[in-house]
Amino acid sequence: MEINGIELAFFCAVLIQIIYWLVWLMGVTRLKKSTAIKNGNGISIVIAANNELENLKHNLPKVLSQEYSTYEVIVVDDRSSDESYEFLLELAKQHKNLKVLTVTDLPDHLNGKKYAITLGIKTAKFDQILLTDADCYPESKNWIGTFANAWGEKISFVVGFSQYKQRPGLLNYFIRFETLVTGIQYLASAALNKPYMGVGRNLSYSKTMFLSKKGFHGYQNLVGGDDDLFVNKHAIGANTQLVIGADALITSYPKTSWSTYFLQKTRHLSVGKHYTAKSKLILSVFSLTWIATWFLFPFLFFDPMNLLVSGSLLVLRIILMGTTILVFLKRTETRLSILGLILLDIMFALYYFVTGIKALLAKRVKWK
Repeated sequence: MEINGIELAFFCAVLIQIIYWLVWLMGVTRLKKSTAIKNGNGISIVIAANNELENLKHNLPKVLSQEYSTYEVIVVDDRSSDESYEFLLELAKQHKNLKVLTVTDLPDHLNGKKYAITLGIKTAKFDQILLTDADCYPESKNWIGTFANAWGEKISFVVGFSQYKQRPGLLNYFIRFETLVTGIQYLASAALNKPYMGVGRNLSYSKTMFLSKKGFHGYQNLVGGDDDLFVNKHAIGANTQLVIGADALITSYPKTSWSTYFLQKTRHLSVGKHYTAKSKLILSVFSLTWIATWFLFPFLFFDPMNLLVSGSLLVLRIILMGTTILVFLKRTETRLSILGLILLDIMFALYYFVTGIKALLAKRVKWK
């Protein structure tokens, strides 16, 4: 059986993909459901908000009604032009543990969200900082308790998973799939003692660690990276814990148009250029081989003799992916139908290709 260059490239890409999915599967099988505690050390929740009045009205009460003994909620209103600040002041009269800060002027060469988060962390009276966003809400009243239970003397990072709310349509289906794949990667890696990122919608780290590392110094002007870059630079297996399960889950509202979604993902992926060299290599090979798998597969139809072998390898890869996803869904207690897995698989290759190029070429992106 003769193999040409395209076929060889396809075989290599799929074999690498199979290895990756085997590693991810091994990682997700190590994930364990987290349990919550009601009493423990104090925790400071920090939320940066920019023109988020409706989200604050809907989501903040769920944060303020947590069943945990000692915590404060710090909301930093970042130059909002709506009535967010007035709403927060009124709400603070009803909740003594709600602290409201406001940013009216942004210092030069600083990103607004990073500055707001930094201000909130510096104001926090507890060492354990728990981050989320204004457009997110905890699924359980035990959310804080799961993070508190994961904290320890040697722990500086606690990483959780954040899902997007289910809505009708292909865009929503794809967004939830992409979020799932990303979660599999960073949580499986962390479970294998190789943490490289977290999501700021559901992430906790030490105030002491943050201040000792000079916060976001070195990338304080970038849009994004307030969550994943800080973890990428300072988290190691020994100082990182994971929280998994319904009690630890945060839900966020997804984008409702393809254009705004791609803008959001371009912003997220552009931050990846600042990851460590090792992280960039691992993630780049994964995405490039995924793209190559589907871009090269159509050319194999010209050689029926090799199509059986290549098709079998592709099926094995899809089975491994589906198995990994199902295990991850069970561990995180989330839901996603895998009936459209092959369609999502192909769409994801196109997504990687388009957003990858846009992220590499992006010069300037905005938080809002």
